[in-house]
Amino acid sequence: MLEIYLTGIKPHSGLTFVTGGIAATMQSLGYSTAVYLPAQTGVYSKGGKLIAPDMLFMKYMDKNISTCCSYLYRSKRLSYDVYEEEKLQMEREVIERDYKSICLEHECLITNGFSDMETPIGTGCNEEVFLQTTALPVVLLASLRNSTLQDILDYLIGLKSKNLNIRGIILNECPTSSEAYDVRRLQKTIETCTNTTVLGIIPKIENIKKCRPEDFICYILGSTDLEWIFNVKIPKLTS
Repeated sequence: MLEIYLTGIKPHSGLTFVTGGIAATMQSLGYSTAVYLPAQTGVYSKGGKLIAPDMLFMKYMDKNISTCCSYLYRSKRLSYDVYEEEKLQMEREVIERDYKSICLEHECLITNGFSDMETPIGTGCNEEVFLQTTALPVVLLASLRNSTLQDILDYLIGLKSKNLNIRGIILNECPTSSEAYDVRRLQKTIETCTNTTVLGIIPKIENIKKCRPEDFICYILGSTDLEWIFNVKIPKLTS
C-alpha cells in the first residue's frame, strides 16, 4: 500500500492542484489510486446539489481516481466556531474509520490535508496531533508565491521537535529567478539547513486553470521524484 498525507505549510499553497496531479500520474502509471479528504471546505449548492470543488477536480483529472470525503463545510476555513455554526462537528474516529476503509480498496492513497497544523479534528485533537499518533508519512507543500525561503526554513526547523513522520517537501510555484535567493541552490539550501528532503520543485504555471490533465501529469513527472515521494520503485519509471 502506497500512502502519503499531503498538506501545505500554509493555506493557498496549491494543495488541490498538486494532489490531483500526483493522483492522476499514479493512476496513469498503473496504480489504483484514491484521494481522501477528511473535510472539504468551500462547498456550494448548484442545481439543488452540494458541489465539493476539490473532489470535482480529482474526477476532472481522471475519472478513475476514487474519492472519499468525511465532512462537507461551506466555510473555507475550519474552526470550532465553524463546526458550531454549521452544526457539524468533526470527529477523529470518523476520519480514522473512513481512512482505513478506503485503504483496503486501493494500491495508492493520497490524503489531502488541511494546510494548517492547528486545524481542530474532534475534541482535543488537531492535525498535528493526528499525524503524531497515526505516524502517516507526511509530504509538505510550500508555494514560493506566498512563502519566502526564510518562511520555509523556519517552518521546517520548527517541525523538528514535533515527532512527525516527514518524508520531505515539494516546492510549488517556483520562479525562474529571484532577487531574494539563488533559485539554482534552492534545494541544497533547504536540505542543508533543515535536513529535509526536497521531493520536487514545480515551476510557476501560467494560466493553471486552463491546464489539461495531461499537462499536470507532465509537470509532476518532470518536476518531482515520485519514487522518493512514495518510497517505492515504480516499474514504469525505472524500466
